[in-house]
Amino acid sequence: MNIIIFGPQGCGKGTQADMLVEKYGSYHLSMGDELRKEIKNKTVIGKKVEKIMNGGFLVPNEITDRIALDRSKSRDAKKGIIFDGYPRTDEQWGFVKKNIKIDIALEIKLTSKESIRRIASRRMCPKCGKNYNLIWLKPKKTGCCDIDGARLIQRDDDKPKKVLKRLKIYALQTEPLKKEFKKIGILHIIDGNQPIKKVNKDILDVLH
Repeated sequence: MNIIIFGPQGCGKGTQADMLVEKYGSYHLSMGDELRKEIKNKTVIGKKVEKIMNGGFLVPNEITDRIALDRSKSRDAKKGIIFDGYPRTDEQWGFVKKNIKIDIALEIKLTSKESIRRIASRRMCPKCGKNYNLIWLKPKKTGCCDIDGARLIQRDDDKPKKVLKRLKIYALQTEPLKKEFKKIGILHIIDGNQPIKKVNKDILDVLH
């Protein structure tokens, strides 16, 4: 089963995708993580992407489309693939529709206020890349990574002003996509303001 899971930043789509991977053995394609790998490895694409993300803008389709298609053809995707953070626009969906069969589109809805609160609470270890959240995924020692003890940082694109900017772009570009999903009968809406386990239960009910 191929699934698109989408929603505003902080809605928990990455967490829910990981839970589905554990249950079904699907391949989780987090476009955000893939892009950050390019940045960390300082590739040509990574340098370009870093400037775009730090400016609070979305990465061009030519980059995300290529990554999505490559991963969908990998051996790891044989049991299905869960797209997280992609497609986000009507143009990206047009590419996916032509190249990859999608069975279900799950939207995790979240208010802008809650989205900003959650994202502003995110922290990352600059050494190993492990992610934390000061609301529900706190490190054992305040401000330090559980794995290597490095001081946690807040990514520049997680600061409130840039988050708000991206939320506005997200709402504008995603609306046509939602209409398309609804039109072809694959859209299911989940309340993301609920606790993680309740959100997961609602998703499993849809899949079943």
